[in-house]
Amino acid sequence: MPRGKARSFRDSVVVRIAAGFALAALVLGVFGWLVTDLYRGSAIPLDGSVRFAARQIQSPMWTALFLAVTKLGSTLYLAIIGGAAGIGFIILRWFRSLFIFIIAMLGQAARLHGFKWMFARPRPSALINYRAVESFSFPSGHTFASLCLYGMIAWIVTRQIENPAVTAAVWILTGILILLIAASRVYIGIHYPTDVLAALLAGSIWMAAVMSADHKSL
Repeated sequence: MPRGKARSFRDSVVVRIAAGFALAALVLGVFGWLVTDLYRGSAIPLDGSVRFAARQIQSPMWTALFLAVTKLGSTLYLAIIGGAAGIGFIILRWFRSLFIFIIAMLGQAARLHGFKWMFARPRPSALINYRAVESFSFPSGHTFASLCLYGMIAWIVTRQIENPAVTAAVWILTGILILLIAASRVYIGIHYPTDVLAALLAGSIWMAAVMSADHKSL
């Protein structure tokens, strides 16, 4: 590839990453302003309605399911699964995939912790018996990190699969897992629904940007 075209190619990839990072940050910034400044601590109608609905559907079956699935979005489980995935990529010599995986996870961590401290939204009271959480509520870390980690693993793995049916199955199962983890935070009551919604939107934008840049680099 000629030097000029190579530089243009690299610039295009960097621009996609930077634009995705900025747009995801903008989404979190707008949501954070809405939930912490515009309403100034008063109840947000969406949050109240969804939390009321979550309280109404509570049952031993749903509680057991969501308590189990929410663990898959915890720091411990994500670190174990992410570490195992990284080792797998090294063994398979998927070094470029490992690099893009690291970029995706570092990017989500920077925004997650940055916006948590920026808006410092207190957590709501849990709707079921659940251990107290000390960190701030906005945005949902379980949701944001799970979307990025499981989404990137699905993206990297399905790029190696030629069977469309298997690829579709992997993405469907990944989507279900991410949505269940997100829903678990609302069902348990440890996050406001707007915390989860903001994380889903910003995480999706960030993942789309990273995947677009990765696809561009193929």
